[in-house]
Amino acid sequence: MKPPRIILAAIALQILSQAAVAQEDLVIEHQGVARHALIHAPSPIPDGKLPLLIYLHGVRPAGWKNHTQPEIDTLANRDGVLAAYPEAIGFKWNYADPLRDPQKAGDVIADDIGFIDKLIQKLIAGSNADPSRIYILGDSRGGLMTFTLMCQMADKIAAAGPFITGMTSTQIAACNPKRAVPLMAVAGSADFYQPYDGIVGKDYRLLSVPETMEFWRVRHGCSGQEFRLLPHRLSEDRTRIILWEWTGCAVNDSVKLYRVNGGGHQVPTFAPGNPEWIKQAGALNHDIETAEEFWAFARKFRN
Repeated sequence: MKPPRIILAAIALQILSQAAVAQEDLVIEHQGVARHALIHAPSPIPDGKLPLLIYLHGVRPAGWKNHTQPEIDTLANRDGVLAAYPEAIGFKWNYADPLRDPQKAGDVIADDIGFIDKLIQKLIAGSNADPSRIYILGDSRGGLMTFTLMCQMADKIAAAGPFITGMTSTQIAACNPKRAVPLMAVAGSADFYQPYDGIVGKDYRLLSVPETMEFWRVRHGCSGQEFRLLPHRLSEDRTRIILWEWTGCAVNDSVKLYRVNGGGHQVPTFAPGNPEWIKQAGALNHDIETAEEFWAFARKFRN
């Protein structure tokens, strides 16, 4: 039975109201520059060590503090999760070396890997984050940065969610992770900005999503795959999600792809989309709440 639109709107409103709490602006000195991260602690704070969920934004305009994820805050409050929202310099992550448009910390290239590592260590020491339960997810350029962290900090990440992007050829060439990080990817087949089938430019290649997943399939030692069409919620939503799950992996249920057929440069959500952004980025799917899907996937893993 398909829930009426008014029910989905009510769910979205509940998510927003539950998450409307103050965030702590944590300042971390790195490369002589003050770097920032918004921290959302669950209320009330449970006893013991807390899982840490780090969200990496895509390219953002000014007003970064307005770009936290209420869906993440909601699950953080419910399940006792510490959520962190680090800010990229210039709102663009330096996800590979070299880049065409690297962001600088003063006179040097911003070391975003080092910044996020410092953030993790600070939250372990000062906010009781559990070092065995560090989870990272990000979309668009934040998804590219998530892939880089899977390559460079695999020993510190329990699971990852790189969304609406494949990896670049530069990332693939430099990627030699200490372990295969469990991953749940999301990608739209009609993504204009980060095409599902990849793109080739001058001195730049974005791999297709299937090529990217194959890279990780090999590292996870998976021998097969299964797929299924997920239930559809709204008749006016012309996109559909096919869930691809790799089998025979060294660790069970460790590699997944939510392919959004007809989906644009959007992460599926129950919340209503911005009409102007839908015009620019393409169709938005409402069949899953991606943050909840990722948390249900990731929380099974420890590093």
